[in-house]
Amino acid sequence: MKEKDLEMSDLSKFAPMAAFNTSIEMIVQETLRNAITHGAFYPGQELDEVAIAKDLQISRMPVRQSMSALEAEGLVTRIPRKGVFVTALDKHDLEEIYTTRVALEEVAIRAAIDKFTEVDLQKIEKILAIPDEELLDYAKFLEIDKEFHFLLYAPSGWMRVTKYIQQLRNNTATYRILKAPLSAEQLEISLNDHHAIFDAYRSRNADLAATLLREHTLKTSPASDE
Repeated sequence: MKEKDLEMSDLSKFAPMAAFNTSIEMIVQETLRNAITHGAFYPGQELDEVAIAKDLQISRMPVRQSMSALEAEGLVTRIPRKGVFVTALDKHDLEEIYTTRVALEEVAIRAAIDKFTEVDLQKIEKILAIPDEELLDYAKFLEIDKEFHFLLYAPSGWMRVTKYIQQLRNNTATYRILKAPLSAEQLEISLNDHHAIFDAYRSRNADLAATLLREHTLKTSPASDE
């Protein structure tokens, strides 16, 4: 995919629905997080705080504060006297992130598998019932994949672990979209993986579910393409 700067006037489409009492900083933070994780900016691209503030019709301060939060999450990198850039990852970074992610995912699914209820299963089944042809759009697949994984872990009640997993997913989202998108065949394999993981999960086979989840996650790693 050809790397192309996002027109700042496009940022508004990534803005979340503002909840009551949501601060400007949180809205800006989520807007920029969405833009980065949906591949609107490419790795290494500079983020012009002045242009972003102008586009969102706000002062520069909440943009700067949001950048600091995103830097703490690893999504952006601030280089003194140069600016703020979308974090660029090399093969070593990607291997580290995916190794950490699969370890945390195993902890999360093992913690959840003894606690899920019938309601939890129904939520996952609803996701799995979406026709495969609707998920061959890669952006749509990524959203559903994220939701599927979250629903697997949710019964654990371990929100810190779930938060860390989501942060690691966000760190590699740009690469998955721009650098290593899955082919139609790979998408089909991943969707089949979801069903296999769920079958093991539903039967409370923790060892099999953890193994299948690990294999599924590593298949999507862009590290081998770096």
